[in-house]
Amino acid sequence: MERLGPLAKDRTLEVLKAEVSALSRFRHPSILEMVEPLEETRTELTFATEPVLSSLELAIPGAGKLASIVELDEVEIQKGILQICKGLQFLHSSAQLIHSHLCPETIIINRAGDWKISGLGLSIPILQPNGSATHWEFPTFDGRVPSYIQRSFDYMAPEYALDEMLLTASDMYSLGCVIYAVHCKGSPPFKTHGSLSGLRDSAGKAVPGLERLEPDLQSLLRALITRNHNGRPTPSTLPADPFFSSLPISTLNFLDRSNFTAKTREEKISFMKGLAGVLSRFSEGLKSRKILPSLLEEMKDSHLLPYILPNVFSISTTLNPAQFASTVLPSLKPLFTVKEPPANMLTLLDNLPMLQSKTEKVVFRSEVLPLVYNALESDHAVVQERALKIIPDLCETIDYAEVQGVLFPRVALVFTKTRVLSVKVATLVTFLAMVKTLDQSSLTQRMVPLLSKIRTKEPAVMMATLSVQEAMGFKVDREAVATLVLPQLWNMSMGPLLNVGQFQRFMEVIRKLGERVETEHNQFLRDSQRLEDRSAITVGGGTMTQSFTGAVDFESLVGGRNGAVQVNATGGSLGSGAGQTSSWDDDIWGSIFTSDTTPQKLSPATPSVPASPKNTPIQALKLGGGKPSLASQNSFGPPLNSRSSGSGFVPTLSSSFGTPLAQNTSSAFSPQQVPPLSGGPQPQKPNYNISLPSIAPTSGFPTASSSMGGSINPTMGSSVNSGSMMGNMLTPSKPPQPAWNSKKASKDDWGDFDPLA
Repeated sequence: MERLGPLAKDRTLEVLKAEVSALSRFRHPSILEMVEPLEETRTELTFATEPVLSSLELAIPGAGKLASIVELDEVEIQKGILQICKGLQFLHSSAQLIHSHLCPETIIINRAGDWKISGLGLSIPILQPNGSATHWEFPTFDGRVPSYIQRSFDYMAPEYALDEMLLTASDMYSLGCVIYAVHCKGSPPFKTHGSLSGLRDSAGKAVPGLERLEPDLQSLLRALITRNHNGRPTPSTLPADPFFSSLPISTLNFLDRSNFTAKTREEKISFMKGLAGVLSRFSEGLKSRKILPSLLEEMKDSHLLPYILPNVFSISTTLNPAQFASTVLPSLKPLFTVKEPPANMLTLLDNLPMLQSKTEKVVFRSEVLPLVYNALESDHAVVQERALKIIPDLCETIDYAEVQGVLFPRVALVFTKTRVLSVKVATLVTFLAMVKTLDQSSLTQRMVPLLSKIRTKEPAVMMATLSVQEAMGFKVDREAVATLVLPQLWNMSMGPLLNVGQFQRFMEVIRKLGERVETEHNQFLRDSQRLEDRSAITVGGGTMTQSFTGAVDFESLVGGRNGAVQVNATGGSLGSGAGQTSSWDDDIWGSIFTSDTTPQKLSPATPSVPASPKNTPIQALKLGGGKPSLASQNSFGPPLNSRSSGSGFVPTLSSSFGTPLAQNTSSAFSPQQVPPLSGGPQPQKPNYNISLPSIAPTSGFPTASSSMGGSINPTMGSSVNSGSMMGNMLTPSKPPQPAWNSKKASKDDWGDFDPLA
């Protein structure tokens, strides 16, 4: 505006004010609607119209303009042309105006996809207020003035320039040029370049490029773009042209509000049934912007719902979740509680997966799931069966809490109340699908007792129950299977109406579940027995494993004090002694006899013979942590071939079985093989019955003997007592402690000792 001169600026303001005035006065579906009046300040003019998407100039396919959000197809173009015809008819007949400025720039496409007429600031009244005809003066084209406020010579009828006449037919010539431009990428039939002479030269010429268009369109353009204004169609006759006789256009005309409301219910039902087969011929934009709103508006009639809803859902598949939530869902929510006619709920239930995919999780749970709950409460069995059929898929998508706390109780209620066999079987099929969703506790505490109440002997119900029980039988614990499931299956297998195949099916399931109970319970009992066998009894601060066959002395078992009687592997009791706590499991002798270490050399001492040796068991040896003490090692330290002071003779030792013993102590007293004590049977104890020659030893050399089942715990003494001879059996007595000063053995001295070496 700042670049315009005073005259041009005044002309621009004059045209804009005339435009606003005309829009505010006219109310027609094909005229752009103004919603806010004009507000004028010193620097601007402000007014508001209905929401618009684009002008036709920017929406023409292939015009090379800026990218438009409107994608026009042939059906939408035909629909728009017919809407412009209705607008022109209103202007010519009711408003008594000639538009005189009809071009792609003055045709506006609103949010619903409708074509609206604007640019009324240059409209010309047919008659003056005094009743006389309006005088026409051909305007001069000014390139400095915005094109919106001056007529385009490219779309102007030739009679304006040649005849200087004002005719309503001139608008039909302009409409023909618009139709040509829409089909030819925005190019008008004749380009005048804003020249009056160019307009005169193009008058009467044949329209170029028509051979590329459809035959019906060629005929229409030749009738509109003609020098003879009398042969042009009028706005009222143009819709009857064969170009607009296609089935999609007829469908849109029938669905138009002004036409559809006058139809009978039977005609509407027939139309809705046939619409499903025609929808594929419409563009996605046309279906969502034009057809869908009309269908949603007609859903107020509940008798039409079974026929409208399939078309609504067919169009909704192309909508994104946001569009669906804002456009379709608000109109569907009131229908979720409508139970009559049942076809409404059947259609809604059939499209439940689509509803779930188009809504958010929270919205689906709060607003759509009540549809399923209402369907379960329906009085129509077919609706209940349809709802039960879709529940298995729901269980995999909705929250577990919703399934356990709301959905399962409602299905259980239908199961207990229904008297319809098909519904009863459908609930059992639903239970079968819910078994893999529900946890073990819900199955045991709720579903098993529910199925136990079945009293019918109908084979269909019994076989459906068998499938549910089989699935549960491999999920609940064995106690529930043994005490709840199997008894009912045995009872139901005796049903008088079962055939051979059905009875064999019962036996097959019973065998499977019985084998499961047998296998798992056997394993349970074996595990329990193993735990009992491994249980330990604490005796005297230690742990004794009850793997022997001898009986445990009661006083020893409950007392746990020093000197308690211990039971050996053969059932004999060991001698009581101070500090005796070791058992045969400590493997004292095997560790000593298999040791490869060199015996420590001790200082010689003069052995002394006791006055009267006693024929008593050898005192038990105190051992810490299963390791022999230093005294035990040193008692066999001197080699057998060494001479003590005063000894002149080395006795020959032999076992009670006649096997000669070697002169080396490490081999003479070593058992054949000492297996590990951890696990397995008790190792065989070495035989310590030793036969001695009849000649008594003259030296104080220590000897060792053992009776079968006895325990030998040798100790270190300062002098060796000669054992008493009792018929080839040497009974040793406790030798006295050594008199020399020696370092006391500690626990660390045996740190590298391996008792199993």
